[in-house]
This record gives sequence, structure tokens and C-alpha cells, in this order.
Amino acid sequence: MGSNPNLADDVAAIRRTEQALAEFFSVKRPFSEHLARWEDNALPDKYDHNCFEYSAQPTREEFERALSHQRERGDAFIELEGDVPLQDSFGLSPNVTLTMQLFGDADAWDENSEIVIRKPRLEDLKCLELKHFGSVYGESFTLRNAEHLYERLEFRGAYLGDELVGSHYLFTSGGCTCLDGLVVDEGHRHRKIATTLLKHAVREAAGTVVFLHADEDDTPKEMYEQLGFRTVDRLYEYLSTSI
Repeated sequence: MGSNPNLADDVAAIRRTEQALAEFFSVKRPFSEHLARWEDNALPDKYDHNCFEYSAQPTREEFERALSHQRERGDAFIELEGDVPLQDSFGLSPNVTLTMQLFGDADAWDENSEIVIRKPRLEDLKCLELKHFGSVYGESFTLRNAEHLYERLEFRGAYLGDELVGSHYLFTSGGCTCLDGLVVDEGHRHRKIATTLLKHAVREAAGTVVFLHADEDDTPKEMYEQLGFRTVDRLYEYLSTSI
């Protein structure tokens, strides 16, 4: 990470790309001195598309106003997001999402020659998402979210024969490409499906700064590190789903 003299410029460009991606789904409006409100009317129950972005530590009054706003909307959740940790998280559960940039190339990555990479059929994508997220988020939300993303983003699917065994999406803006939403079917893991998808995506994104996101507490970040991705930025998220 330190070997890249343009790292600060890359991070700034990545943040602009992330903002452009967020604007694909949500509208950002001023809310208070330290809070801005992101709202997604198509998927109002998606936490990270309907959150409060903080520019500095919100006051207790600002937080209570944000809670009231959520309750008036009929929401049972509230999420605060920012680039630095909060001094007072108001009892919300913390999480850190890493922004990981690729350093080097993907030529040496292993891939599965049996896999065909192409845009997945929507019905195949919905089945894959439902299989992996349906029990967590519910069938209705999972299917609506898959359709919502599919309409706006470039998806790539990994097919073994006629079966979709993995997928992710790409978003390119301002000289950066975000690779995100990576899912591999549990019954086909350890078959180089993820690296095959990512290698294909890096080739597509040639000439741009390539990055992805990983949960700080999840094991996929270790795979990304082995492939040459390094943490360059962090998003601090604070969530309650029972307000």
C-alpha cells in the first residue's frame, strides 16, 4: 500500500465513484448540521440506501431528531455512516466495511476453465440470491433487491453448464471500477469460482483503479488479500433494527 505514491489520489477517486454508485439508488439531502439523509424510495427498507451520513459527531439532539424521522416514516431501523469512528454511537451496533484496492495484476490468479462468464439471467440471479440471503432478509426483500440491482448495474455470472454458481456486479465511474456483491453457491465452493469471476472482471476493468468492499470481520477479506487487494479506506456503520 505504501509503495503507491498516488494512493491519496486513488482513494479520493474511489470515494467519488462510491458516491456516484450511491446516487444510482439514493438521493442525498441535508438533514442537520452534522447529518445528511440518504433516501431510496424504490427500496425504503434497505438500510445502507436509507441512512444518515455524518460529517462529524452528531449531537444527542440530532440523533433524537433522526430517530423521530425514521419512526414517522414507519421504519424500525436507523443507520449512521461515516469515514471516522463515532465518539458516541448512541448504543447502535458498530460495523466496519473495508475498501480494498487491487495492487498488481490478475494474470497469475488460478481460474476454473470449465466456467463460462456471462451476464446472468435475472431468474437465475434471483434463485442464487434467494438461496443465500432469503433466510436472512426474507424472500420478498431478497427478490426485490435482486431486481433493483439488476436493472441498474452490470452483472456477471459464472455458469457451469446451464447452472449459475456465482455472480457479482461491476460499476465504473471516474476512472475507477467497483467489483461488489460477490456470491458463490455453497455447493460449488473451493472450485476457483470467485477467482475466475474476479479475474474476468479485472480484465474488463483494465485501465481503471479496481476496488471492492469487504466486511472487516468476515473471512472473504483474507482471500482478497491473497489476491493482492489492500485496505485503503474504511466506512464506519452504526445500526439498530429495533427502534
